[in-house]
Amino acid sequence: MSSAPGRPTPGNPGFARQDTVRTWFRVLGIVLLVGGIAVSITGFARFALMGGEDSFPGQGEILVNMAMFMGGGIVAGVGGTMVKAGFIGLAARYGAGELSPVAKDTAAYLSDGEGVLGVGRTVDDRAPATAGRFCGSCGAARGNDRFCAGCGAPTA
Repeated sequence: MSSAPGRPTPGNPGFARQDTVRTWFRVLGIVLLVGGIAVSITGFARFALMGGEDSFPGQGEILVNMAMFMGGGIVAGVGGTMVKAGFIGLAARYGAGELSPVAKDTAAYLSDGEGVLGVGRTVDDRAPATAGRFCGSCGAARGNDRFCAGCGAPTA
């Protein structure tokens, strides 16, 4: 199934060409970051080493070196931001993977194993024979009945 340009495809919450954009952010961001740092260091070194005991640098030379130093820093900042944007989804998935088990354990601890709205549920004291089998609509424990005792939904 196709979608309009720039629109996400069904099942994909991002842009239609999200993988391509992410790759460009990563590659171009690293190039700008490294290049900006190199230009900034060069400008600083030229500014620090210009002139000597017998000569006084011209105003144009001072401005060029300062522009290299500051411009390189700006370019490096833009590159760093692009790299961050290129890897932010990976970082978010890592963070979610680290936090989800902790959230489940916390919900189980705070609710004596019953869970809060089905999150963190570890035991079901009401029907021990059906522990682990819950209604997909309301979360109530279900037995071998054709309909849920809690909400009446069919139990396939």
